[in-house]
Amino acid sequence: MLNGKEIESIKLDEIDTSKITDMSFLFANVSDDFCKGAMNASESERENVKKAGLNVDSMIYSCKNPVKRKDFSGIESWDVSNVRDMQSMFEGAESFNQPLNSWNVSNVRDMWSMFEGAESFNQPLDKWNVSNVKYMISMFNEAKSFNQPLNSWNVSKVENMWSMFNRAESFNQPLDKWNVSKVKDMSYMFAFASSFNQPLDSWNVSNVESMEWMFYQASSFNQSLDSWNVSNVKNMEWMFNGAKSFNQPLDSWNVSNVENMDDIFKDSPLRDNPPKWWEKRLEEMSK
Repeated sequence: MLNGKEIESIKLDEIDTSKITDMSFLFANVSDDFCKGAMNASESERENVKKAGLNVDSMIYSCKNPVKRKDFSGIESWDVSNVRDMQSMFEGAESFNQPLNSWNVSNVRDMWSMFEGAESFNQPLDKWNVSNVKYMISMFNEAKSFNQPLNSWNVSKVENMWSMFNRAESFNQPLDKWNVSKVKDMSYMFAFASSFNQPLDSWNVSNVESMEWMFYQASSFNQSLDSWNVSNVKNMEWMFNGAKSFNQPLDSWNVSNVENMDDIFKDSPLRDNPPKWWEKRLEEMSK
């Protein structure tokens, strides 16, 4: 595993990365609150997040050894062809904005929080082969400048997109070609993504179980979703809360398995013009 703290003063283009398999938390500068929670977590809590796919050991090391690197020149030439884990690689790296489109990421399985909080990052990634990635949780969460095409990505193995574009306030690119058929969690996916307004009606969301807060405060979003198969969704809490532009029919939805719809349409046009199933489903859930 490559250590970001140890190479902080070394020129990046002088490092041979061809045999490295783990770059998780490499340049991460995670928040104090996050670190306090991680450091104080019990062994059972750490085991639970490990099972979810979080690299706990790298996370704790990163908390103890935050990287303050400003110069990332040369990183674009790295050979990352053997890397499997890029979790939180640039998390909190606020000044990072280097081109990475030439990277061979075909062996990467985990991109959890890879650019989370990388506020300056806005480089093309459309040439990436992400066909083996399983986790894209929080990948662009708070990547406030990012607005690059991603529609060419093969995301067919991704199972979790929780918070993927949460607070990515500049992002507004087509995603209609994505195969999301294996995704189970889309909670918070576009929450606070205030610019996003792209068609998603082609998505196969039949395996998704949670859509809570999915479009919370996504103030520009107003695209048709009536064709979605949401029959496996259990949680739609706050799904369109604060989505002030959203005024699309959802009458075709099968919401028979939804257990939580708390404030789903609060502060949205659908609050006064809800789908046909709305009152009946509320009545059924209250029994």
